[in-house]
Amino acid sequence: MIDFLKIDSIAIFDEIAIEFASGLNCITGETGAGKSLIIGALTLLMGAKAHPDLIRPGREKAVIEALFTNADRELVLKREIFTSGRTRCYINGELATSERLSELTAGLIHIYGQHQYQDLLNPREHMRILEDLDGLDRQAIVEAYQLLENSRRDLASLLEEVEKARREQEEIGFSLRELEGAHVEEGEEMRITQDLETARAAEILKQSAVDAFERLYSGTHSAMDQLSTVKGLLQRMAVHDPRVNTVLSSLEGTMAQVEDAALAVRDLKDGYEYDPEVIAKLDERLHLVRDLKHKYHTDEAGLMRIKHELSKRLAVLEDSSHHIQAAQDSVAQTCKTYLHMTSMFLRDRAAFARVFAERINADLKGLGMSGTRFSVSQTDPSVIEHLNPDVDDISPNRLLQGEFLIRTNVGQKTLPLTKIASGGELSRIMLAIKVQQRKHQDATLIFDEIDAGISGQTAIMIARRLKTLAEHAQSIVITHLHQVAALADSHIRVSKTVIGNDTIATIQPVSGQERVMELARMMGGENPGPKAIAHARALMKG
Repeated sequence: MIDFLKIDSIAIFDEIAIEFASGLNCITGETGAGKSLIIGALTLLMGAKAHPDLIRPGREKAVIEALFTNADRELVLKREIFTSGRTRCYINGELATSERLSELTAGLIHIYGQHQYQDLLNPREHMRILEDLDGLDRQAIVEAYQLLENSRRDLASLLEEVEKARREQEEIGFSLRELEGAHVEEGEEMRITQDLETARAAEILKQSAVDAFERLYSGTHSAMDQLSTVKGLLQRMAVHDPRVNTVLSSLEGTMAQVEDAALAVRDLKDGYEYDPEVIAKLDERLHLVRDLKHKYHTDEAGLMRIKHELSKRLAVLEDSSHHIQAAQDSVAQTCKTYLHMTSMFLRDRAAFARVFAERINADLKGLGMSGTRFSVSQTDPSVIEHLNPDVDDISPNRLLQGEFLIRTNVGQKTLPLTKIASGGELSRIMLAIKVQQRKHQDATLIFDEIDAGISGQTAIMIARRLKTLAEHAQSIVITHLHQVAALADSHIRVSKTVIGNDTIATIQPVSGQERVMELARMMGGENPGPKAIAHARALMKG
């Protein structure tokens, strides 16, 4: 709720502060006193476009500031408007954008006036109102439709894939046989290149291995012979000097390593045989791998992936009838589930819509619209079973759509509310709906002269509806009706004074005798007579 509103330097307001109460707050004052400027200031606080023309002459900026409380939490919103056209917004003292201000206040303030009925002028909102009141949530239906759409896309994709595979079946089969016959492995080109280089150098490698073995082990004056001689010398030294044992141990380790190396070279030697046939086969294999990589524009791992993908495509084609049937069954089942959920949802909503319409009609009769008949139009649930999902639009936007209808006079046609209702009729219909929504209201409701052109018993009924609504949501009403003002929990009077060439509007809470006189003025003009004053006093006593 709004606890406090401060307006500084806007039009005829110099600096005013208003404390609002919970329940019903009414703002009264003669025409042109500045009542609607208060609503204008609140719309600026809600992020509306600001014009520097609003700034009071002689001032550098205008400021609107408000304190909100919600569940024991306080929120301070502030907006400054400068003569340059710039604005600055604050949320709890921190800079913010006007867009952020608009998002935040959308759930805090709802303003309704003679020409502000966005909810009623948008048929999409009509069904949202019904569903909120009945506790219905269409999200499950939206999700079920999304599953249906996913199943349809999967089927379409499968059919396209099968058709493409059929067109390319011969080419796919040839490529798959080619890759399967090649048995290419990852990193194979590098391995073949190395094997080919070794095979071509086999004679040189073999001779080098023979020479190396002789010098290490088998030849005269080999490394092993030399090391054995050194070993004998060290053994004789160790008899006289124990320290030589360490050197001797190290030498023995070296001799073991030389022997291992010599044996390894001998084994390699035995494997080196120059074979033109082996070289030819390796060269042929290398060219095959390189040709396949060039043909398919990929490496060995890519060739393996392509082989796997081609195999899958052929498998799909060979078993396409089974896969297609399974996909069609999935579409049929998800469609059946979705349409059943939608049908049940529509039945629930239609049942509530009948009760809702009767309540609205009862309220409208009390609000002076006895010839008006309000009803709700929506998709007939029985139509669902006759729809053809392959031809008809069965989306939630189509099946769940609906709107409010109205017949303004007996004998006239029932037509969409958005096309025929006048501003005054819309204001009363909106009020009747808001009364039905009262237990679901969290925001502060602001009504800007929705009672214009109304008097007598209808005015009393409107006042009672506003009072009922204010029991569940803080309400602020700008009114010319003394019947409404008399029921307010808080009464604020706006008046203006001309001082020289300047006009200043002031705000004053009224109670007691001042409130009696304000009610009397609303009934009998600026100089109310004794009867008007007595009537006002009687209204105050209830």
